[in-house]
Amino acid sequence: MNRRNALWLSLLAGIWPSSLTAQDDDPPPRRAAKPRKIDDGDAPAEKPAKRAKAAPADDPEADAPPANFGGEGGAQWKTIDISKYTALPHASGVVPQRAIVDWVFRRTTQAPWHGDKPAALYATKTQLRAYNTPAVLRQVDEVVERFTKAEADELIIRVRFVAAADPRWRYLVHSKLTPLPRTGGQGQQVWTLKQDDAAMVRTQMEVYQGFKLIEDKEFRVVNGQTVTVERVAPVDYVVGPKRDSAVGLGVEPSTGKLTEGITLRMSPLLTYEGDALEVAIDLKADTVKKLHATRILTRREAGGNELQLDVPEVTESRFNQTIDGWKLGQTLLIAAGIHPGILQSKAGFLRIPGTMPTSTEVLVFLDAERVDAPRVSRRKTSRDED
Repeated sequence: MNRRNALWLSLLAGIWPSSLTAQDDDPPPRRAAKPRKIDDGDAPAEKPAKRAKAAPADDPEADAPPANFGGEGGAQWKTIDISKYTALPHASGVVPQRAIVDWVFRRTTQAPWHGDKPAALYATKTQLRAYNTPAVLRQVDEVVERFTKAEADELIIRVRFVAAADPRWRYLVHSKLTPLPRTGGQGQQVWTLKQDDAAMVRTQMEVYQGFKLIEDKEFRVVNGQTVTVERVAPVDYVVGPKRDSAVGLGVEPSTGKLTEGITLRMSPLLTYEGDALEVAIDLKADTVKKLHATRILTRREAGGNELQLDVPEVTESRFNQTIDGWKLGQTLLIAAGIHPGILQSKAGFLRIPGTMPTSTEVLVFLDAERVDAPRVSRRKTSRDED
């Protein structure tokens, strides 16, 4: 081979693909990937889960009951129209259907709704829906009828809070009091009496000069709704030290407020016949009997190192019951317990014994009447025929 042919062959070898000239040779080994260092707490990465498609807001199936709400244990659905009641002129901010749900719970208790079987109870502005056994649903229906088919839609309630100097007011009038079986856990008592006799009781208290009318209010309330009456007063006291923001003053007294007085929340509901009331009562009386003064040592850069604070002595009685059998035209009287000097000065005259209140009893007088209006006759039901 001459020099010209050798030069030509070397030129072709430089531009010819190596894959064509060495097809029978083994391919070069692939370069191994560098291992990734993994900490002990790291976990291998997983593929992201596929996001579930959200139901559109206007999908009618989004509000459908669960699949097992179809008759488990003999239960069933019931839908009741309550628009007639919710359309009444309720006070601003009131959610009227909430009162119906509350009274259903009072009638049935909460046990049938919070057991080991599916149950449901909810209300909108137009409907109340319930899922339970037929026996419970009959009770629900009876409660709703007392709202939607009541003999009167509104009631006038008069509330009087009285502080009696001592329990001796019972002496001459006890025979006129009809006790009710509902009593409080702290010894509170409940009676009914004629309205004329109730006026005589208050007059008798005035004779003994042991009577103070704390509150006297009259309310117009929609049947079944809740009304709140309170007569309270703040009591200031020194809680303890607090850091003053001014440099160099150290700590200063920190003050707080207690509340003394009487608070009544009541929800009256007419019976189906319209001649009596069932009333849910939550009555609370608080008395700040005394503020016990004491001193503590604290670091103060201005003034002495002592700081005086108060330790309150407070009593509270609570009566939370549902009372039935309160006939219209009668006064309901509740004795809420002994609260010495409630909403009165407890200092006395130079703190001489006998000049400070010691056995003041809180009494609540309640009167109610219907606000009658022309009404369409009720449809006769199975309850009327029984």
